[in-house]
Amino acid sequence: MNRDEIKEKLLEYVREKLQSEEITETTQLESIEEFSSIFVVELILFIEENFELEVSYEDYSMENYSDVTSIIDLVIRNKEKS
Repeated sequence: MNRDEIKEKLLEYVREKLQSEEITETTQLESIEEFSSIFVVELILFIEENFELEVSYEDYSMENYSDVTSIIDLVIRNKEKS
């Protein structure tokens, strides 16, 4: 799966979960009202299931979930490790 495919899959998920079609790759997710720690947990589960990787405890930093670009980078880093 390439970067664009990862981006599209993540954007679709994030837009649906945060109920905003306006979200782009660089939208600061914390600025969206529906953003919460529960969303981040659900997002980690989504990543693990859909990209067949395990998100390590070290990757739980909110920096990794600030925008879709950061999440894409997290997925790519973890895929390269496996």
